[in-house]
Amino acid sequence: MGAGLAASCWSACRNSSPLPETRLDDYLSERMDALHIPGLAGLVVRNGDIVWSGAKGVADLDTGRAMTLDTVQNIASISKTVTTTALMQLWERGAFQLEDDVNQYLSFPVVNPNHPQEPITFAQLLTHVSSIADGTAYSRLYACGDPELSLGAWIEEYFTPGGRFYDASENFHDFAPGEAYAYNNVAFGLVGHLVEVLGEGAFPVQCERGIFQPLGMRDTGWIVTGIEPSRQAIPYTWVESGEARGPTWGGEAQGAIGQDGPSGSRIEADGYRANCFYNHPNYPDGFLRTSVRQLGAYLNAYLAGGAPILERETVDTMLRVRSEEIWGLSWYVRDVAGRPFWGHGGADPGVNTRIDLNPADGAGAIVFANTFIDDTTAEVRDISARLLAEAYS
Repeated sequence: MGAGLAASCWSACRNSSPLPETRLDDYLSERMDALHIPGLAGLVVRNGDIVWSGAKGVADLDTGRAMTLDTVQNIASISKTVTTTALMQLWERGAFQLEDDVNQYLSFPVVNPNHPQEPITFAQLLTHVSSIADGTAYSRLYACGDPELSLGAWIEEYFTPGGRFYDASENFHDFAPGEAYAYNNVAFGLVGHLVEVLGEGAFPVQCERGIFQPLGMRDTGWIVTGIEPSRQAIPYTWVESGEARGPTWGGEAQGAIGQDGPSGSRIEADGYRANCFYNHPNYPDGFLRTSVRQLGAYLNAYLAGGAPILERETVDTMLRVRSEEIWGLSWYVRDVAGRPFWGHGGADPGVNTRIDLNPADGAGAIVFANTFIDDTTAEVRDISARLLAEAYS
């Protein structure tokens, strides 16, 4: 997508050079039936045009409320790219360097006790090589509504010896920082806290001011209570033969989130189980709420070289392979239709999402499903790839 397509166009512009509707409709209907997806929404852009956008199914099974491009839902780990965007805005101002030890900026220590002399850097946090691990304290703090514990307090208690959530054996890997790859969520809570330390104001406030307002993302936010429930998709967990189809984070099955927290892997009644609207003290890693249309404005900004939220050189810095032959700074690259696409998926109870982009071609895709399908988001990744392949056919 070229720079000429402004963010505001996402609320009004029509599809151009559309993809084959019947063929895609049949494909998406088959995937939704086979994978037990209540509602699905997405869009595809190429060469500055929206070549497909659509929504199928329901956001709320009880009321029959339809899934739409404007339905808001938790986007799970796509959130990490937004958190990184907020951090890189501070990098542009010279607030830190990517290879700096994060302890230069913190009032409490972030040190792997197995390698106390090895610094943990900003770049390591953003590429999943920091040696930080998601302990059971992380998995147990999913809860309905917004967290009572602040982001800063949670992070300090997780990393400080003697802290309420500190566990040397669970919170860190045996390998040294920078030595090996291990996907990590808590690291991005730390990134969000570093945004607060280095910037001006609370993390949600800085995101609102620096990202959401410039892009016209009016119904986007980190706080559950800040978005009208009737605008949000209910996140559904599919249960079959008593087994809840949910992720396993921090070594524990999540299942479905209710008033008592995660249900675990077993639920008695088969069918769809509604999750509450939940959140977590580590929310910068995966708890942003937005719609396909609003996230389209964010996608558009990256395809336009970062404007108006980042400089082109910053986007180039982020979209450069640094670890595991695929990871840049929170984004990773994969082959789609024979072309390199940078993207990220999201998975959480009742949620699978995907965003992909190729700035060279001005092409990208977004897919939301209001159910959890798999930890790796492979199924939604395949749906996105199919949509993009159609755009190149």
